[in-house]
Amino acid sequence: MSSNAQASTALSDVFARFECRMNLFRFSIQTPKARAAALATADQDIDVARHLLLSMFTRRNMLVPISVLPTEILTRIFHFNTFSEDRYSLGWVQVTHVCRRWRQIALDDSTLWTTFSPYPRNKEWIAERLSRARNAPLVINLCGSMGQDSFSLFTPHISHTRELYLRNMPNIPHSTVIQGINAQTAPALEHLELSMSGYLSPTKHCVGDSFFGGPLPELRIFSVSQLLFPWSLVPRARLTELNVTLKEELHISGPEVSPQDDLNALIDLLVNCPTLEVLTLKNCLPVTLIESSGGQTLRLPRLSSLCLGGSSSRVTNMLKMLKLSSSTTLHLNCAPEYAVTPNGHVILPVLSAHFNLSTPIWFRSFKINLDHVEHVLDIVASTSLLTSPIPHANAIQTDTDINPELSLSLSFSRDHDFNNVVDIILRRVCEVLPFSKLEFLSIYSLLTTPPINWGEVFRHCTEVTTVQVAGYGMASLLEALTPPRRSSGKGRHDDNGRDTRGQAPDNDDNNDSVSALVHAPIFPKLTSLLLEMLIFNDVFPSSGILFDLVLSTVEQRKAKKTPLTTLCIDQCTISEDEADALEKVVPNFRWDGDQGDVDDDNDDDDDYDYGGFYYR
Repeated sequence: MSSNAQASTALSDVFARFECRMNLFRFSIQTPKARAAALATADQDIDVARHLLLSMFTRRNMLVPISVLPTEILTRIFHFNTFSEDRYSLGWVQVTHVCRRWRQIALDDSTLWTTFSPYPRNKEWIAERLSRARNAPLVINLCGSMGQDSFSLFTPHISHTRELYLRNMPNIPHSTVIQGINAQTAPALEHLELSMSGYLSPTKHCVGDSFFGGPLPELRIFSVSQLLFPWSLVPRARLTELNVTLKEELHISGPEVSPQDDLNALIDLLVNCPTLEVLTLKNCLPVTLIESSGGQTLRLPRLSSLCLGGSSSRVTNMLKMLKLSSSTTLHLNCAPEYAVTPNGHVILPVLSAHFNLSTPIWFRSFKINLDHVEHVLDIVASTSLLTSPIPHANAIQTDTDINPELSLSLSFSRDHDFNNVVDIILRRVCEVLPFSKLEFLSIYSLLTTPPINWGEVFRHCTEVTTVQVAGYGMASLLEALTPPRRSSGKGRHDDNGRDTRGQAPDNDDNNDSVSALVHAPIFPKLTSLLLEMLIFNDVFPSSGILFDLVLSTVEQRKAKKTPLTTLCIDQCTISEDEADALEKVVPNFRWDGDQGDVDDDNDDDDDYDYGGFYYR
C-alpha cells in the first residue's frame, strides 16, 4: 500500500474513533469530573488530527515542482531575492515562512544573515541574526544615533567583518564606541568607512595609535570623513581606494598644526600604495603644498579616478606631483586663496599636460555652469556624448548620462570681477584643453551677465553641432549664434543704420564694440539648439526682444546655408503663437507646451522665480 493510502486510512481511523468516543461521551459527561476528562481526551484527539493534517500538507508540498529543486538551487534563488532589494532590507525573510524545508534551508545558509543596517534596532533580533550568521564574513552599517548597547553587540564580531561602515558618529561619546571597536583585530576587513558628525570642526585623534588592534591585510577601501589623524595611521597593505574628506579646509595658526599637514607623511603613504585606483583628498591637503614647487613625482599607474579639493595652490601643486595616465578622470575643486589674484587659471597648464600625454584624448561634451551668486565656475568635459538628446543643464553637477574625464570647479573671491574672470578663464580653457572635436556644448547661467565675447572664447570649437542655452542670463550667447547681416556701408547693418530685429545702430564707438560681440559667427556646423529657462518676451539693450533674436538666429542661419534642424524649448516663458512661429521655420521642433506667465509686464526691476531660483 502506498504512503498516501496509508495516511488516508489512518485519517479515517482517527475520525472513526472520534465518532465512537463522541457517542460514549453523551452518556459519560454527566459530572464535572467526567466532562473534564472527556475534554482532555478530545484535545488529544485534536492534536493527533492536527499533526496528521500537517503531515499531509508536508507530503503534498513535496509533490509541488519547486520542492523537487535541489537545496543548492533554492539557496541561490534566496540570494537573488535578497540582491533584488536594498541589501540592508529584510523583506526576503518571508521565504522562511513558506514551508518547513525553505525555512531550514535559509537557516542553514549563514551568508543570508550577514548584512546589518541601523534599522531595525531591536537588540533581540540583531542578536538572533548574528547567531544565524555564525562566523560568515559580515557587512555592518551603523550610525551614531544607535545606542552604545547596540554597538556592543557587534564588537565581538569585528574579527570576521568584511565591510564596516560607521557613519555620522557623534563627537562627544565617540571614544567609548569607536575605541571599543578599534581595540579589536580585523584580519578579514576589506572596506572601512568612518565619518564623524561634526559639520565644521573635525574630530581629532579619536582613534589613538591605530585604527584597529592589529594589521589589516585584506583592506582595499578606506574612507574617512571629518576626522583628523596622522597619515602614518592609514593602513597600506593592498589599498585600492583611499578617501579622506573634510567639510572645509583648515587654517590652523600658532604652535598647533593639523596632523594631516605633514607632506612627507602623505608622500610616503602614496608611494607605498602603488595599487591605488581611486584617490580622494578633499580639504585635507597639507598646507606646505602652498609653497611647494611640485618637483617631486609620485607615480600611481593604476589610478583611474582622482578627486582633489582645497585652495587653488594646494590642488594645483598636488596635481603637479602626481604622474598619472591620461585616462585618469579628474574631479577638482579649487577654492580661492586669501590673496586677491584670480589664480584659478594656474591649474590649466597642468590639466593641458595631463590630457596631452603620449595618448591624447579629445573631448566631445562640454558643460559650463556660471554661478554669479557664489562666484563659482563649474565645467564638466567628457569624451562621450550624452545618451539623451535633450539633457537638462541644471543637472551639470550630477549628470548620470556621461562619465566625465574632467570635472573642475573654480571659486573666486568677491574682490574680482566675476564676468571678466569667466571670460579670461574660458578662453584659456578652450585654448589649452583638447576641444577641437567638441560636438556638444551646454552653458547654464541664472543671472544676466554683461556681454562676453563668446566668438573669441569658442573660436577653436568649430565642430560643435548641438548647443544648450539655459538660464535667464544667456541671451548674449544667443546673440553670438546669429550670423552677421550683410553690411550696406561701413559701420552699418542696413540702409537705415539699424538692425531690423531691434539691434542698436553701430555708427558710434560704443555700439561698434557691442556689435562686434553680438555678431561673432561661431559654430558653423550647428544643427541643434536646446533652450531652457528663458523668458521670450524680455528685452535686451543690444538685441531687442528675446523671441525676435531666436527667430532671427533660425532665419539667418538658414539663409547662410547653415540651418538649424532641431529646436527644443523647455521650461521657458513663451506664448503659443511664438512657439507656432518657430515651429514653421524649424523641421524638428519640440516644445514642452509650458507657456509660463506670459501676461506679466516686462519690468527690469522684477524678480523672476524659476523653480526656486530667483533671476534679477
